[in-house]
Amino acid sequence: MNTGQYLSECERHSEAAEQYVRAASLAPTEYETVFNAANTLRQAGRHAEAEQYYRSAVKIRPLEATSHMNLGAMLHVNGKLSEAEQSYLEALRLKPDDHITRMNLQKL
Repeated sequence: MNTGQYLSECERHSEAAEQYVRAASLAPTEYETVFNAANTLRQAGRHAEAEQYYRSAVKIRPLEATSHMNLGAMLHVNGKLSEAEQSYLEALRLKPDDHITRMNLQKL
């Protein structure tokens, strides 16, 4: 288990986010690290930064529905509703049976 994961599991989200952001700066094309940075930033309430990391995750793996869904959710939280809709629609194009994405899209 890495330090970021341990801190996250202990609900020390700000510290975990710092660990993952540091790791992502060293490996900016490593999907799991970038995605984990986004997730922990979101959990730490650092939504603008989380959005940027989710955008990076989408660029690294554009065919990963989960990346688009999470980006959509973060855009939704950040009040960027038309962009959120586009991310949700792309997630559904990639994974049409995703119930959570459909529900999130309906909440816009």
